[in-house]
Amino acid sequence: MLKKVLLTALTASMVLGAGQMAFAENEFVEVDYQTHFIKWDGETTEEDFTEEEFNNLTLTTVYRSEESPTGYKVTFRFKDEGYETVELAGEWYYSEPYYSSQNSAAKIHPTEWYNGCLIHTDDVNPVRPFDQMELNEETGYWAYTMPLASGTYCYQFRLDGTKTISDPQNLPTEYRGLEAYSQVLVPYDAEKQSLSPDYSVYQDNCEERGRILFAEVPSEALGYDAPIGIYLPYGYDENKEGGYKYLILGHGIAGFESNWTAQGMLGNITDNLIAEGLVEPMIVITTNNRDKDGIYFCSTVNADGSRITSIDGEPVSNAATSSIPSYSKQVSQAQPYVIDELIPWLEEHFNVSKEAKDRAFSGLSAGAMATFNMYMSNPEDFGYFYMMSGANADPTSYDLTRESLKVPSVTFGIGIYDRLFFGQVNPTQNAFAANGIPFTTKYVFGAHRWHVWRELYIDLLTRILWK
Repeated sequence: MLKKVLLTALTASMVLGAGQMAFAENEFVEVDYQTHFIKWDGETTEEDFTEEEFNNLTLTTVYRSEESPTGYKVTFRFKDEGYETVELAGEWYYSEPYYSSQNSAAKIHPTEWYNGCLIHTDDVNPVRPFDQMELNEETGYWAYTMPLASGTYCYQFRLDGTKTISDPQNLPTEYRGLEAYSQVLVPYDAEKQSLSPDYSVYQDNCEERGRILFAEVPSEALGYDAPIGIYLPYGYDENKEGGYKYLILGHGIAGFESNWTAQGMLGNITDNLIAEGLVEPMIVITTNNRDKDGIYFCSTVNADGSRITSIDGEPVSNAATSSIPSYSKQVSQAQPYVIDELIPWLEEHFNVSKEAKDRAFSGLSAGAMATFNMYMSNPEDFGYFYMMSGANADPTSYDLTRESLKVPSVTFGIGIYDRLFFGQVNPTQNAFAANGIPFTTKYVFGAHRWHVWRELYIDLLTRILWK
């Protein structure tokens, strides 16, 4: 459930440290993120229901099934409101390395899954299955059942062949009503899925739970209050000496500040990594990189890394290729917003470190391009830069001889079948290597998809940050 709360209520039991502004001056939205998805309860099996009992269920259900090749089935349900058709769509096409590349995939439907399949849809012709759900006129619910292997799956319903929505009975983790996908979690069966990856790592609820808040940061650079998500670790302490290290994390061109908290399962993953001692307690800030008109600010910079002070170019729409139309153009607001407004705002409202070495900047796809640009313009303001599934198509047009570029940690993470592998990441790696800029790389199986970005996020926290 979403609930608006004054930060006086959020922090009534906390004692503010010296120089910390009381939370009372700002209204935040707190999300109980551990309930904004559906998963197996650890007990329910297919045999636990009579046919009548099963047909009378109203929520999407994950359950054990001996008949399922994966060991699990999921029955998706949608309450009828007079639609002619209701279809189910999700990110669950599978493939094998033999049939996979940037422009090819086996497109194995979940009903055809077999041990050895991996999640993969090619990037050149990305499609997802739309399965017609069946209406039970007695109960008034549409339903569709399929086996699913391990993982966090984003899904949605398409109504009458046109309108797509998230599951009204399983709303995603957000606060603005913009997320079009709900999430369902499926466990790993070590026997039936032995030849397939375990995509369920760190996805389940953790007993030591942090908190996810949403807020809006006043910004003169952007001309509006910019939405952000805030992950606070379990046991967040206003008096922690030195403050918390933190990560600023961006989305892709059609995304929002809630993408990582919803589709990325950021809350549960971070909780588990902290609880297991794989990363120290930290704060994560998820930004919204689209302005009030839906334009993604690419934050390009001059060749020497200096800021561009004028807007250049007309907005370009991706409406023909995306279910969430957005626009992008070369603009220069990102650095003034992040460096001059967001970071001071964080230092004023939370107990964060003021040391550059304790800050990290990352993002996926267009967010990776923004990470590249931030690295070019402000390498001294962050200790870590991690580009997920993107970088720069023409890195040699920048001055890469600056010694300041060799100071922070730099990492590239990408799926081996991503369309930007050779379009951006490999050229940037070659340019960095030619100029003596050290970097590390994480390659994973997959393309431009969320299961890849979740894995890269785990790599960022466990292998890179604060080392």
